[in-house]
Amino acid sequence: MDFELYCPCCNARLKIDPELKAVIAHEAPKTPRKYSTVDDALGALKGADEEREKKFAASVEAEKSKKDVLNKKFSELFEKAKGDSSKPVRDIDLD
Repeated sequence: MDFELYCPCCNARLKIDPELKAVIAHEAPKTPRKYSTVDDALGALKGADEEREKKFAASVEAEKSKKDVLNKKFSELFEKAKGDSSKPVRDIDLD
């Protein structure tokens, strides 16, 4: 006497034999189509191309200004370190 149940994670249909304590059959769930027509799918691909180009252009601009940002951060931290007169904590001092 086999019985069927549905996986709560993926909604797959599982056929289980209780005597063998094993899955006898597995049927993957049917996934609905994302696009109803080929034209809709092509439109989505074109939109994805434009979005990818925008992200690439933004990453190029960020890379161009990266050097200036890092130099500014370094100079601020260097000035902060110059003004700090406290002694660094050594491991031997913690005992």
